[in-house]
Amino acid sequence: MPKLKLDPAILEHLQEHDLLPFSEACTKVSSRLKSGQNHWIQFEEIEKIRISIATTVIHLLKRSYEDVARTLILVKDADVANEYLELFNKFGSHTDLRVWTAYEGPKILRQKEDIYFGADVVIATPKRLHKLLNIEGFNSAGLLHLLLDEADQLLKVGVNSFTHRISDSVPEKQRICFSTCNAKGVRNYMDKFAFPFYSEIV
Repeated sequence: MPKLKLDPAILEHLQEHDLLPFSEACTKVSSRLKSGQNHWIQFEEIEKIRISIATTVIHLLKRSYEDVARTLILVKDADVANEYLELFNKFGSHTDLRVWTAYEGPKILRQKEDIYFGADVVIATPKRLHKLLNIEGFNSAGLLHLLLDEADQLLKVGVNSFTHRISDSVPEKQRICFSTCNAKGVRNYMDKFAFPFYSEIV
């Protein structure tokens, strides 16, 4: 198994929570994120690799920088957004990274204000992020990573249009889709927004 290369402070947090060694899938996900390349990664139980996604983003960003987000994670609902937020708070407590969530329910103007005054990572549902873009509540100019958690869910009828519009609005930097199945919609998305890309089952 390839060696897990993360910041020592992150490894210490993981060790404290008895989460080492990483599984082979988590180690591969970390490596793909650090590559800077576009990937479509299929894994049956995505919740088991979210810890790798969060800790690797913390490793890559390291500290707060300017005011605009550098990583955007699109998720299907508030529960997944809050799961990611907890992971970032737990394993990034040694950093000053600013992590915000945005989803339906809380007042959108409050979310806009939180993100406007400084964000490094934004975890959002496509519908709410699209609304924030419409009211100039999210600046995508500094994005380095666009990650789609459960991409097959984000590319279904009813959500698909928001996900596509967001992808049209952000810089052509690294894009990674995580999905539980070989969905045609995900392949079409990657062909349109992330070509060329690598595809694998981990």
